[in-house]
Formats: sequence, structure tokens, C-alpha cells
Amino acid sequence: MRDFEGKVVVVTGGGSGIGAAICALFAREGSRVVVADIELAKAEAVAAELVDTGARATACFVDITSTESCEQLADHTNAHFGRCNLLVANAGVLMLGGLATRTEEDWRWVFEVNVFGTIRTVNAFMPQLRQNSGEAQILVTCSMAGLMASAPGKGVYNASKHAQLSYAETLRDELVDEGIEVNILLPGGTVSAITESERNRPSESGRATPISEQEFVKMLEHIGETEAPVTTEQCIRTLLQDLRNNETWINPGSGQRRAIEARFKRLSESFDRADANPA
Repeated sequence: MRDFEGKVVVVTGGGSGIGAAICALFAREGSRVVVADIELAKAEAVAAELVDTGARATACFVDITSTESCEQLADHTNAHFGRCNLLVANAGVLMLGGLATRTEEDWRWVFEVNVFGTIRTVNAFMPQLRQNSGEAQILVTCSMAGLMASAPGKGVYNASKHAQLSYAETLRDELVDEGIEVNILLPGGTVSAITESERNRPSESGRATPISEQEFVKMLEHIGETEAPVTTEQCIRTLLQDLRNNETWINPGSGQRRAIEARFKRLSESFDRADANPA
């Protein structure tokens, strides 16, 4: 899409962090914004602030680990503003800690939110997006972690973001002929509440063992994250332009660039070795 004025924009995880900044951005563009979050009070506060500026906004509870809840969000959107034009699948959780200390419940929870939650959200809105073909777009908030296979202390999160990135890139290629654009936001270190993700973890799925100080230092050294986290406004500073240009990856830049480039350099070198030694 090129013009977002009057369009219906739905943002999961809109109650804080990057999601709240995205809500404010599209409110300024004149969009009708649905602020969706598992923490309804936060979503309502963001929506109220937008309404106070003259924007059209509504808040809605959503638990993206529930198909029913995602479908209820789609119904709420249609009832209040009409069919969705831009779906921002932004909600996600972070888990830190060595793989040897992560339980099966830890893995299930992170993948339920980051991978299956994205899939549920998109599936719930697909009928509306297809009806708005030509004026329909999906933005998936992934992570630089989706480009970095190894990061000691961040393995569960990285694995989930690799799966989410593959899903989003494939979805982009599959929907192009239907007039639905798919774009991927790749934040690096950003000021947000994602480091407090366990506050919304269901009690029945347990609690993760905290990352040790030694693991944390090793993780930062490996990924090269030496710079301070950027603000949410800095993270989305090119978002509108990149969405209008239908860019595949929306990259706000990151201190992790060197580590990512080094990984792909090693991968390219492995192809060179194979080519130098033909069967």
C-alpha cells in the first residue's frame, strides 16, 4: 500500500514497546488503529492516548496462543472499523539462557507465541485481507536473531525467529499473486518490555531458569551487541517508506551486523570449498 489514511491497521503486542510505537505512527497517518495486547489495560491506555490526539483507535484483548482469541480480534476489528488492511503481527516473547538448562516447556512456550502465534494471527485475518486484495499488507516483526544461527544463551529465541522468518518470507512469495504484500521488520536491540516476557507466561508451563551472568557476557560478545539499545522510534524510522516500497526486509540497523555478515561469509566460503573440489 502507498496511502495509509483511513486504512484499518491491527497491531498485536500494541500495548508497549515497538507495537505501541507502530500504533502511534499509523495514527499520525490517519489510519484507524486496533491496539491488541494480552495486557488489555496497556492496550486501552495506548488507544486512549491516540484518541486524545484526534485519532480513531480501539483496544482489544488478544492471546495469540489461542486460535479463538485471534479470531475474536478479527471479529472485533471488522465490527469497529471494517476489514483489516494492514496486519502487524508484532507480539513476541524473549527467553535467554543456555540450551542445556532449557526445558521442553520453555521451548513450547516460546514457539507457541513467536511461531504459532504469528501463524494463528495471520490465519485469523486472512479472509479479511483477501477481500481487501490490492490494499492488503502483512508486517511480521521478526528479529536480527532470525539471521544469526548461533548465539550462546539465546538459542531458543533464535530458533523461533528463524522459523518465523522462513514462514514470513515464504508467505510473501505465496501471496504476491493475490495482491497481498508481506514485509518483515528486523529489530536488533530495542528498548522494550520483551526482556520481561515471563510476566505473561502461563503458570502451568513453568518458569525458566534465569540466564547466568557468565552466559550473558558470552552472548553479548558473540553477537557483537556493544551498542546501547535503540529507541522504538529509531527502530521504525524507515517503516513507512519501506512499506510503501514493499521492501522484503525492513532493517533499522544493528550492532549485530558484523556477526551476521561473518556468518554468511563463512557460509559463502563453504560453497567456495565445495566448488574447488568437484566430485
